[in-house]
Amino acid sequence: MSELVPTRIGVDEAKATLDEYSLVMCGGEKLDEYVEECRAQGQSQCTNVWNKGIIAYRCRTCQMNDSSAICVDCFQNGSHWEHDYVMYHSESGGCCDCGDGAAWKESGFCTAHQCVDVLETKVKDELLEPTHAAVQYVLRELLSWVKKLNDKLSDQQGSSEQETDMEVKMAMLYLDWSQKVCAVDALRNIVCEDIINYTFLYQADLSTSSLDVMLDCLGWMPDRLIEAETTLFLQLLYKNEFKDQFLDRLKGKYERMIIHAVDSVAYMKNYKSLDTNLDRVMVQLFNDPEMTTRLIHKYNLLELFIGVFSKVVSCAVDSSTAVVDVDHEAINCKVYLRPQGDLRLIVAHGDIAIHLLTEQPELFPKFLEVLIKLQWMNAYDRDEEDIEFENSWTLAIQLEMNSMAIIFQLISRCSQDPSVGKQTLVRAATYTLKALKQYLIQAKRIAEGGESSVETVSLHIPLHRAFGAILQKLVLLPWDNEERGFLSGLQKEDDFKYSEDEILRLLDHPLRISVWMAQIRAQMWRKTSEEFSRLELIYRGSFWHDQSMDLDILLLQFCTVAFENLQATIFMKIAERFNFKKEVTGRVTPERSRRPAQISLLQDFVKLILLIVRERRNLGRTEEDEAEDKCLEYDVIQWLCVRDQTYSQLCRALSAIPMDHQKLNAMLDKVAIYHEPKVADRGYYQLKPEYWERFDPLFAHYYLNELEDAEDRAVKVGKLEHYWRIKAPPAASAPYDRLSGLLHTKACHLFLLNVLDDVRFLVDVETTATAGEALGVTALQMMAVLVSDSRNNIRNSSSTQLPMEPLDDFPTEDITVNIYVRIRTSDGSNRSIFDMLQVLVRYNQCTRLVDSVNHVLELLCLSTNEKTRAFEVDSQGAEDMQRRLRKEQRQKAILEEFAAKRKAFMETQNVSDDEGSEDDSEMEVSNIADVTSGYKSGSASTSDTLAKAAVPVAEADYVAMETSSETKECVLCKRKKDEKNSSPCWIAFVQRYNFPYQVLKRGEAVEKASEGGPVSKFHQSKDVKSIDVDINLDLDQLVTVGRSTGSEDASAIDFSTVMHVQCCGHQMHYDCFQGHMKTLQLSHNAGKGVVDPGKAEFLCPTCRRLANVLLPDVDASLSSRKHDSHDDDKGVEETENKWKRFWQSNKNLESAMDSFCCQVLRVEDQSPQSFLSPPSRFRISQSLWEGLVLNVVHCEVETREGYVKTETASSSSAPTKLSDECTWGGDSSHWIAMRELGRLAMLSNTLPGAVQEKSKGLWMLRKSLGLFGKRENLPGSAACTESSTIQAGMSELEKIIHEIFPQISPDLVVSSELLELTDRSPGSSHCQDETVISTENSGSTPLSLHEQREEERLHKNTSSNYNVQLEESKDAYFLDSKYGVTQHCVLATPDPIAPDPQQKFEITFEDAKFEDRMREGIMVDMIDMSQPSSLEQERSSSSKEHSKDTWITDTLTNGIFTADPFRLLTLLLIIFNGQPDRRSLHSMVKFAYTVAILQTQIAVTRLGVQGPEMESFVQRACLPFLRRAAMLVQIITREDFRGQHGLSGTKVMGFLNLQLALQLPDCAQILQPQVYGATETLATQLLQLHDPVSKSFTFELRKVPSKAQLFKVPRVFQELLLENIHNKKTCGLCGEMPADPAICLICGVLLCCGTDCCKRNGIGECSRHAAEESAGVGIFLLLRSTQLLMVRNNRTCMGLSLYLDIHGEPAQEDLYLRRSQLLYLSDLRLNEVRRLWMTAAFDYDSYILRNSQSRPNVY
Repeated sequence: MSELVPTRIGVDEAKATLDEYSLVMCGGEKLDEYVEECRAQGQSQCTNVWNKGIIAYRCRTCQMNDSSAICVDCFQNGSHWEHDYVMYHSESGGCCDCGDGAAWKESGFCTAHQCVDVLETKVKDELLEPTHAAVQYVLRELLSWVKKLNDKLSDQQGSSEQETDMEVKMAMLYLDWSQKVCAVDALRNIVCEDIINYTFLYQADLSTSSLDVMLDCLGWMPDRLIEAETTLFLQLLYKNEFKDQFLDRLKGKYERMIIHAVDSVAYMKNYKSLDTNLDRVMVQLFNDPEMTTRLIHKYNLLELFIGVFSKVVSCAVDSSTAVVDVDHEAINCKVYLRPQGDLRLIVAHGDIAIHLLTEQPELFPKFLEVLIKLQWMNAYDRDEEDIEFENSWTLAIQLEMNSMAIIFQLISRCSQDPSVGKQTLVRAATYTLKALKQYLIQAKRIAEGGESSVETVSLHIPLHRAFGAILQKLVLLPWDNEERGFLSGLQKEDDFKYSEDEILRLLDHPLRISVWMAQIRAQMWRKTSEEFSRLELIYRGSFWHDQSMDLDILLLQFCTVAFENLQATIFMKIAERFNFKKEVTGRVTPERSRRPAQISLLQDFVKLILLIVRERRNLGRTEEDEAEDKCLEYDVIQWLCVRDQTYSQLCRALSAIPMDHQKLNAMLDKVAIYHEPKVADRGYYQLKPEYWERFDPLFAHYYLNELEDAEDRAVKVGKLEHYWRIKAPPAASAPYDRLSGLLHTKACHLFLLNVLDDVRFLVDVETTATAGEALGVTALQMMAVLVSDSRNNIRNSSSTQLPMEPLDDFPTEDITVNIYVRIRTSDGSNRSIFDMLQVLVRYNQCTRLVDSVNHVLELLCLSTNEKTRAFEVDSQGAEDMQRRLRKEQRQKAILEEFAAKRKAFMETQNVSDDEGSEDDSEMEVSNIADVTSGYKSGSASTSDTLAKAAVPVAEADYVAMETSSETKECVLCKRKKDEKNSSPCWIAFVQRYNFPYQVLKRGEAVEKASEGGPVSKFHQSKDVKSIDVDINLDLDQLVTVGRSTGSEDASAIDFSTVMHVQCCGHQMHYDCFQGHMKTLQLSHNAGKGVVDPGKAEFLCPTCRRLANVLLPDVDASLSSRKHDSHDDDKGVEETENKWKRFWQSNKNLESAMDSFCCQVLRVEDQSPQSFLSPPSRFRISQSLWEGLVLNVVHCEVETREGYVKTETASSSSAPTKLSDECTWGGDSSHWIAMRELGRLAMLSNTLPGAVQEKSKGLWMLRKSLGLFGKRENLPGSAACTESSTIQAGMSELEKIIHEIFPQISPDLVVSSELLELTDRSPGSSHCQDETVISTENSGSTPLSLHEQREEERLHKNTSSNYNVQLEESKDAYFLDSKYGVTQHCVLATPDPIAPDPQQKFEITFEDAKFEDRMREGIMVDMIDMSQPSSLEQERSSSSKEHSKDTWITDTLTNGIFTADPFRLLTLLLIIFNGQPDRRSLHSMVKFAYTVAILQTQIAVTRLGVQGPEMESFVQRACLPFLRRAAMLVQIITREDFRGQHGLSGTKVMGFLNLQLALQLPDCAQILQPQVYGATETLATQLLQLHDPVSKSFTFELRKVPSKAQLFKVPRVFQELLLENIHNKKTCGLCGEMPADPAICLICGVLLCCGTDCCKRNGIGECSRHAAEESAGVGIFLLLRSTQLLMVRNNRTCMGLSLYLDIHGEPAQEDLYLRRSQLLYLSDLRLNEVRRLWMTAAFDYDSYILRNSQSRPNVY
């Protein structure tokens, strides 16, 4: 025996000593190795212990009790996948029960614990003593630090966390060691022995065991130590012998551990943690039913727990009232929950409940004494001035619910045992009634003594409700031999005796509560009426009604039938409580000015009487079914009448206690139809039509708004013409068959007469007509039940004669007689009930009232079996109502028929034309093959095919546009044209997006030909050997990517960041927009809302979609569309004047175009303050072409899956569906924007001021192609005036350039002045290497040797120097890199071209003027490179320095082979001067197409592929370019590819079809020109340009999925949890397991969401990841809630869940798996998120925007 003083002070010293003991204990081995070696020998039981928040499993098939659970490893190694199992997050921690036969079935043991007879491992004899020494040393050191910590914390002043840090660290060191040792059975046995037997001198020099010290100090420990000690206890409790010893010591300390929390404020601080961890211990202690029974009997635990519970409650009792004060700390801090929870835990065992009422019956009255202290707690007085609610009413409700839970469980367990169930329940009822009598006597004495106000009311009568709960179970037992059922059985008991007076007093408390609730509904408790209204809703709502209102009604029913002739007295007692005594005792003259509160009370009184008579919820078996199932069916039907309900809504509406889901599912299958969930909706249940007739408008648990909704749906959905007609309730078994006697009383008939007389006056007044009708209908419903019951229970009243004179009272209790009896009144208006009915039936304006009267009269006629005066009543009102209902039904049917016909018509108009036969398809392929063979044989040339009218595309269609374009009205001024003739513009949204980059980034480099996919899947024509690649084939897409050697930057245009544009389909005038934005900016509050007018953001006034720019509508903006479209027949001056006049007359269009481009550039630079002044004309043109092309790229990648016809428009798509969308797929809002961008880009080529820059770009292109000086050495005979003769002398390269740019003469000779200028350009330098020339940009590809020699030759002939600059072209840029970082290089100066005097081609006025100025030598000052451009000056003045990208310069300097082919096509369109005609456009496509073929050929050659296989690879890799080119041509020419060349539908997507539609040469002709007899072709000449850079610039093939998919996640959400949380995957940044993990659905990375660990400069990891990888757009799946987090720069939205349960509900209904439902991936929602991702619609979707918040960089 030793004192508790620590021997080691420092952590390091303690670790060293601990290692020494461990080494000796383990026989020289390390502790971890020794433990694993022992565990490897096998254990019969899993000893895994987990803390809160850990994932665990329950298997209802294998578990022995509700608290049994197993760990993840045991579940996965067991055979539970086909069982009824659930995964859950443990809220407080637990232990694995695998291998424990008392808690888990042997068939459910995992493979590691299936051997039950495994011999228990033992410690070797030689290691036994060292092991005890080590364990005792650890216990001594642990308890020394625990005692030291306990002394500090139990001090009244307490200690701070810093002051106890050392004690906590040292204690945790020894606890961790102990937990590690206890993982092995043999070592655990030694710890169990020593923790009991090893003693210390603790207090008063008394010997104390280690366990006693730990239990004494447990409540004072910090949370961390309490949890660690509890985990150690749980490991030791696996040994059953230790359970007995542990409970023996806990019993003596239990009361002090609980009660001390009430006395000490310092102790209370950690009480919640103590309570939680004690709960873990108790569950493990009592998991074995047999051992639990033995322990309870041995240690008398029932008395212990009831006694502690009673003491805690008694601490809170107010001595003046003997009622609990809910504001006391014992109640407020829920100290009572610990003994109450332990009592529930042991009572859950069935034999314990029986034992309590049979072997220890004296304990039940003790528990009832606790309930007496809760009676009438938290009472209110209506006359009280200041009523403070705070949390008192919630605390009171929780206290009663938790206390009553023990009663419900006790009674339920007793009723399940048929042998002793009746005996125990009768005994419980006897004890409870005895306690009630004592309480009522005491309450009466207090009331008579004046100590309590009569008006004081409370919701809490748990003792009454305990009696009601017993009655609820008694009625379910068989009482066949008893005349009056269970009532006769109870009355045979000597102690179960009561008088009428006692019954009336028993009735009083629940009745007072019902009256109080009626007064609240009548707004009679005006002080803090909102709080009282909330109380009323809780009382009859689903949260509590089954434990409060339902039991109160049952008590009222029991009191009604307790004596045979007590019904009249009960009726009058209820009326007296409602203050309607006069109405039931005599005839009353109607009050002409009844207040609304009185009318409401009258109606509630009638409803309460009907509820007592009709309610069958707790009245036992009926003739058909058991009461429980009948009640569930009734409730489900009523709640489905209110609205279509989800499963969770039904569960919440039905009850607050856990539902029997198996019964509920069976009931829903019977009465409801399940509807699958939609994208933004949940799965829901709809009531079957045949069950609508069971709608009950008197359902007691409806709120007012729910009742109104149910009544409205009853007419519209249920087709109930008379839903207010209620049926008589089914017959109830004895003793409740007397309930209808409440209605067969004179008092009831007098009340009906008085109420109907009141109704007569109320409906005559306009202000009370509605309330009067409602009161009349309710009264007539009671009368209908009364008459129906009279008919079902025929009464002997034939001898009664109707009196001729008025009487003072009714002569009988038979309504069939009393209805005709006139009752005398003071004013002489002596009327009978029948007279009242005759009067009321004539109020035709009150249709429900009239119909109710007719219904009563019909029932009365049936009950008397003869014709009465009822048939003489005028029924015109009812007929009018029925006629009106039939009319509404006919109108609705007509509208539905019209809607169906309209839908069918629209479907026939939108039928895809892909439904042709296979023969037609084969014929088309054959025709294509014939045309292709014509290309191969040389029978048709591109020039001949393109010999259509060389007319500018945009102008040729003006007339067609005028007939097809529909001018829309402005959404603000509602006019098509405003007073200022402002330009109409599309409301558009521009955002940075990089979807193509995300797709290409996933691509894998193709290293072998076999990785590219099988060739056999390609379509092959029957007639010719031509391979066709179809976009709809299930093959990966091949993409050619070029890159410089040693560099990771690729040339693919897909890597660019797109300025994605989309239009909602509505328009606004430019001037209207300016005024609208000013208003928004003035009214905007910074930091509020997700729309920022400071960034030009606004919502479309019509569709409420986000917008930030106006896209000019070219067609609607032009002042005159019809004008001469041919420039070729005009002179230079005439053409110049024409375009000048055009732009002067369309200044509004030019201004709108400038505004649009400035906003696009601001979004691109992410700077709202940049580009405050319009950029140059060339920059505008370039920006428009770049925007169009990049949007085309996005659209092509988006639509690679082929043509998909959507059934319905989404919330992010435009209302108009264009032909482009029908051809290619994609989003209509995107196609609207691309169409307008195409028109603007074409028109921007005619802007004055851009010609110089375009011409310079053309010269640089010719220079990079090596075309300077080609014509000067031609023979004289070649110089001819005919165009064909000139072309005959050209190379193929010169021809194609001439076809692209026909306005520039092919015979131009470079002037000597500008040759020197080119040579001295800063962009060119010389090198001694003959192969390459270095450039200033190290990232650029070197120039060709051919170009170097050409420049050297030209340099010799120069006579003067000029300094030339390409103004602002260096500012033209794409965002080429992954993060938007640009590449810089210096622009090489182009060579000027002199015109050939023999050429006859017309050139545009700008070209002619520019060349004239150059000949005159006046260009030096205009293009001096030393002067910065206007755009540079504007950028330098901006607060943010804008990055510059010189992709045009790089392309022209480094050679066209270093550029993406589609980017090369963009370059040709940008530098084209004027609007290209069809011939030029198709020549551009041909030129870029040839480059694409050659680049792919180079990449495929690296794979060693030859022959036909190469052609198939080339086609697959070039298919994206062809599709993009086809889209671009379609947008520019405004011609739909469907219908051309015999193509239709998705057939246009094939390689050969696109090749035919674009009039391009066959792929094989380019790849193998020698086969077709060609030697010098365009392809061979272009390949020569690649030779000099072939070593420094290479091409590779990448394989990307044809379908852009999000990151693949498991089908079952629980598997995703196991994969990430259970396996403890860590964040790549902080290296820790995320507290709130999120998975990026774009790339699959695991991130920390919203936590500080990964924030950098205040930016969360998710926001930073989205900015770096996805241009600010991120989609993250939150693993804790399954919700989607959608980040769009500064906007965030917690979106819908991707995982739904079997009822179609998301995880929000089962947060942290509390409902334990398996969650499955919703393909519908995943596809919708994928669509939003592909169409860049996250910020454009109205649903997402509506649910977004402006929380920049939080996550």
